[in-house]
Amino acid sequence: MAQDKLAESMFLLLHDPFSGRPEIAHELLNCALVAAELAELIMTGHIGIDNDRVVVIDSRDVGPDEMSAFVVDSIQSQSGAHTVRSWVEVLSDVLYEMVARGMVEAGVVSREQGGRRLLRRSPDRFPSVDLLRASAPRVRLEHMLRVPDDMDQQGTVIAAILGGLDIVQGFDVGIDRIALRGRISELTQQLPSDLRDVVAGVEASAASISLTVRR
Repeated sequence: MAQDKLAESMFLLLHDPFSGRPEIAHELLNCALVAAELAELIMTGHIGIDNDRVVVIDSRDVGPDEMSAFVVDSIQSQSGAHTVRSWVEVLSDVLYEMVARGMVEAGVVSREQGGRRLLRRSPDRFPSVDLLRASAPRVRLEHMLRVPDDMDQQGTVIAAILGGLDIVQGFDVGIDRIALRGRISELTQQLPSDLRDVVAGVEASAASISLTVRR
Protein backbone atom coordinates (compact mmCIF):
# COMPACT_ATOMS: atom_id res chain seq x y z
CA MET A 1 0.00 0.00 0.00
CA ALA A 2 1.03 3.65 -0.03
CA GLN A 3 3.40 5.22 2.46
CA ASP A 4 0.71 6.39 4.90
CA LYS A 5 0.99 4.88 8.34
CA LEU A 6 -1.04 1.72 8.76
CA ALA A 7 -3.09 3.27 11.56
CA GLU A 8 -3.92 6.26 9.35
CA SER A 9 -4.95 4.00 6.48
CA MET A 10 -7.06 1.95 8.87
CA PHE A 11 -8.74 5.08 10.25
CA LEU A 12 -9.67 6.31 6.78
CA LEU A 13 -10.77 2.88 5.64
CA LEU A 14 -13.14 2.51 8.60
CA HIS A 15 -14.89 5.87 8.10
CA ASP A 16 -17.31 6.67 5.29
CA PRO A 17 -15.48 9.35 3.27
CA PHE A 18 -18.69 11.27 2.54
CA SER A 19 -20.64 11.25 5.80
CA GLY A 20 -17.59 10.73 8.00
CA ARG A 21 -19.46 8.12 10.02
CA PRO A 22 -17.41 5.26 11.50
CA GLU A 23 -18.24 1.97 9.79
CA ILE A 24 -17.93 -0.04 13.02
CA ALA A 25 -18.35 0.38 16.77
CA HIS A 26 -15.94 2.87 18.34
CA GLU A 27 -14.39 0.17 20.55
CA LEU A 28 -13.59 -2.03 17.54
CA LEU A 29 -12.23 0.96 15.63
CA ASN A 30 -9.85 1.70 18.49
CA CYS A 31 -8.78 -1.94 18.55
CA ALA A 32 -8.02 -1.86 14.81
CA LEU A 33 -5.90 1.29 15.17
CA VAL A 34 -3.75 -0.13 17.97
CA ALA A 35 -3.28 -3.39 16.06
CA ALA A 36 -2.23 -1.46 12.95
CA GLU A 37 0.33 0.58 14.88
CA LEU A 38 1.78 -2.49 16.63
CA ALA A 39 2.01 -4.27 13.27
CA GLU A 40 3.82 -1.34 11.69
CA LEU A 41 6.35 -1.23 14.54
CA ILE A 42 6.95 -4.97 14.06
CA MET A 43 7.51 -4.47 10.33
CA THR A 44 10.01 -1.67 11.00
CA GLY A 45 11.90 -3.84 13.50
CA HIS A 46 11.18 -1.74 16.59
CA ILE A 47 9.09 -4.25 18.52
CA GLY A 48 8.40 -7.99 18.46
CA ILE A 49 6.33 -10.66 20.16
CA ASP A 50 8.01 -12.95 22.67
CA ASN A 51 5.87 -15.63 24.36
CA ASP A 52 2.71 -13.70 23.45
CA ARG A 53 4.15 -10.52 25.01
CA VAL A 54 5.02 -7.32 23.19
CA VAL A 55 8.68 -6.38 23.63
CA VAL A 56 10.92 -3.59 22.36
CA ILE A 57 13.67 -4.78 20.01
CA ASP A 58 15.16 -1.46 18.92
CA SER A 59 14.04 1.92 20.24
CA ARG A 60 16.39 3.87 17.97
CA ASP A 61 15.46 5.65 14.75
CA VAL A 62 11.73 5.71 15.38
CA GLY A 63 11.85 9.04 13.58
CA PRO A 64 9.70 12.14 14.09
CA ASP A 65 6.51 10.11 14.18
CA GLU A 66 4.81 11.06 17.45
CA MET A 67 2.62 7.97 17.59
CA SER A 68 5.38 5.42 17.06
CA ALA A 69 7.65 7.15 19.56
CA PHE A 70 4.84 7.22 22.13
CA VAL A 71 4.04 3.51 21.70
CA VAL A 72 7.69 2.40 21.85
CA ASP A 73 8.31 4.56 24.93
CA SER A 74 5.16 3.20 26.58
CA ILE A 75 6.22 -0.40 26.03
CA GLN A 76 9.82 0.23 27.07
CA SER A 77 8.81 2.02 30.29
CA GLN A 78 7.04 -1.05 31.71
CA SER A 79 8.82 -3.28 34.19
CA GLY A 80 7.28 -6.34 32.53
CA ALA A 81 5.98 -7.32 29.10
CA HIS A 82 2.28 -7.38 28.26
CA THR A 83 0.03 -8.98 25.65
CA VAL A 84 -1.39 -7.35 22.53
CA ARG A 85 -4.81 -7.43 24.18
CA SER A 86 -3.46 -5.51 27.18
CA TRP A 87 -1.93 -2.85 24.94
CA VAL A 88 -5.18 -2.51 23.01
CA GLU A 89 -6.93 -1.68 26.27
CA VAL A 90 -4.27 0.82 27.37
CA LEU A 91 -3.51 2.59 24.08
CA SER A 92 -6.84 2.64 22.26
CA ASP A 93 -8.19 6.05 23.28
CA VAL A 94 -4.82 7.80 23.02
CA LEU A 95 -4.03 6.45 19.56
CA TYR A 96 -7.53 7.25 18.31
CA GLU A 97 -7.02 10.90 19.26
CA MET A 98 -3.53 10.97 17.75
CA VAL A 99 -4.68 9.57 14.42
CA ALA A 100 -7.81 11.72 14.30
CA ARG A 101 -5.85 14.88 15.08
CA GLY A 102 -3.21 14.00 12.49
CA MET A 103 -5.77 13.42 9.74
CA VAL A 104 -7.48 16.74 10.52
CA GLU A 105 -4.19 18.65 10.65
CA ALA A 106 -3.13 17.09 7.34
CA GLY A 107 -6.31 18.41 5.72
CA VAL A 108 -7.60 14.95 4.83
CA VAL A 109 -10.77 15.12 6.93
CA SER A 110 -12.65 17.56 9.13
CA ARG A 111 -14.05 16.71 12.55
CA GLU A 112 -17.66 17.02 13.62
CA GLN A 113 -18.34 16.39 17.29
CA GLY A 114 -20.90 13.69 18.03
CA GLY A 115 -24.09 14.74 19.75
CA ARG A 116 -25.74 13.41 22.87
CA ARG A 117 -27.94 10.35 22.50
CA LEU A 118 -29.70 9.40 25.76
CA LEU A 119 -26.85 8.59 28.18
CA ARG A 120 -24.16 8.24 25.51
CA ARG A 121 -22.48 10.56 23.06
CA SER A 122 -22.63 9.47 19.43
CA PRO A 123 -19.24 9.02 17.72
CA ASP A 124 -17.49 11.95 16.09
CA ARG A 125 -17.71 12.14 12.32
CA PHE A 126 -14.79 12.77 9.96
CA PRO A 127 -16.11 13.77 6.51
CA SER A 128 -13.40 14.05 3.90
CA VAL A 129 -11.81 17.32 2.88
CA ASP A 130 -9.48 15.55 0.44
CA LEU A 131 -11.76 12.87 -1.02
CA LEU A 132 -9.05 11.20 -3.10
CA ARG A 133 -6.76 10.64 -0.13
CA ALA A 134 -9.58 9.74 2.25
CA SER A 135 -10.92 7.03 -0.06
CA ALA A 136 -7.53 5.76 -1.28
CA PRO A 137 -7.00 3.05 1.42
CA ARG A 138 -10.31 1.37 0.56
CA VAL A 139 -9.66 1.58 -3.19
CA ARG A 140 -6.19 0.04 -2.77
CA LEU A 141 -7.34 -2.71 -0.43
CA GLU A 142 -10.31 -3.67 -2.60
CA HIS A 143 -8.02 -3.88 -5.64
CA MET A 144 -5.55 -6.14 -3.84
CA LEU A 145 -8.32 -8.38 -2.52
CA ARG A 146 -9.67 -8.71 -6.06
CA VAL A 147 -6.18 -9.34 -7.46
CA PRO A 148 -4.25 -11.28 -4.76
CA ASP A 149 -1.07 -11.27 -6.87
CA ASP A 150 -0.89 -7.50 -6.28
CA MET A 151 -1.20 -7.86 -2.50
CA ASP A 152 1.73 -6.48 -0.50
CA GLN A 153 2.58 -7.01 3.17
CA GLN A 154 0.94 -3.80 4.35
CA GLY A 155 -2.27 -4.69 2.55
CA THR A 156 -2.12 -8.21 3.95
CA VAL A 157 -1.74 -6.88 7.48
CA ILE A 158 -4.72 -4.54 7.15
CA ALA A 159 -6.85 -7.33 5.63
CA ALA A 160 -5.78 -9.73 8.39
CA ILE A 161 -6.66 -7.25 11.15
CA LEU A 162 -10.07 -6.64 9.58
CA GLY A 163 -10.55 -10.39 9.34
CA GLY A 164 -9.58 -10.81 12.98
CA LEU A 165 -12.24 -8.26 13.89
CA ASP A 166 -14.71 -9.97 11.51
CA ILE A 167 -15.08 -6.77 9.50
CA VAL A 168 -15.32 -8.00 5.93
CA GLN A 169 -18.71 -6.70 4.89
CA GLY A 170 -19.02 -3.78 2.51
CA PHE A 171 -15.95 -4.50 0.38
CA ASP A 172 -16.47 -4.54 -3.39
CA VAL A 173 -14.17 -7.40 -4.38
CA GLY A 174 -16.40 -9.53 -6.59
CA ILE A 175 -16.76 -12.49 -4.20
CA ASP A 176 -19.20 -13.26 -1.41
CA ARG A 177 -18.49 -12.81 2.29
CA ILE A 178 -17.62 -16.46 2.94
CA ALA A 179 -15.14 -16.56 0.07
CA LEU A 180 -13.64 -13.25 1.20
CA ARG A 181 -13.15 -14.59 4.72
CA GLY A 182 -11.37 -17.60 3.24
CA ARG A 183 -9.12 -15.40 1.13
CA ILE A 184 -8.21 -13.23 4.12
CA SER A 185 -7.55 -16.33 6.23
CA GLU A 186 -5.12 -17.62 3.59
CA LEU A 187 -3.36 -14.27 3.48
CA THR A 188 -3.09 -14.16 7.27
CA GLN A 189 -1.33 -17.52 7.33
CA GLN A 190 1.35 -16.11 5.03
CA LEU A 191 2.36 -13.44 7.56
CA PRO A 192 5.41 -13.80 9.83
CA SER A 193 4.61 -15.25 13.24
CA ASP A 194 4.86 -11.91 15.10
CA LEU A 195 2.25 -10.35 12.84
CA ARG A 196 0.00 -13.39 13.17
CA ASP A 197 0.29 -12.93 16.94
CA VAL A 198 -0.98 -9.36 16.57
CA VAL A 199 -3.98 -10.65 14.62
CA ALA A 200 -4.63 -13.26 17.31
CA GLY A 201 -4.51 -10.50 19.92
CA VAL A 202 -7.02 -8.55 17.87
CA GLU A 203 -9.36 -11.53 17.82
CA ALA A 204 -9.10 -11.85 21.62
CA SER A 205 -9.78 -8.15 22.07
CA ALA A 206 -12.78 -8.26 19.72
CA ALA A 207 -14.24 -11.24 21.60
CA SER A 208 -13.86 -9.34 24.88
CA ILE A 209 -15.51 -6.24 23.42
CA SER A 210 -18.42 -8.27 22.02
CA LEU A 211 -18.94 -9.92 25.42
CA THR A 212 -19.00 -6.53 27.16
CA VAL A 213 -21.52 -5.16 24.66
CA ARG A 214 -23.82 -8.16 25.10
CA ARG A 215 -23.81 -7.66 28.86
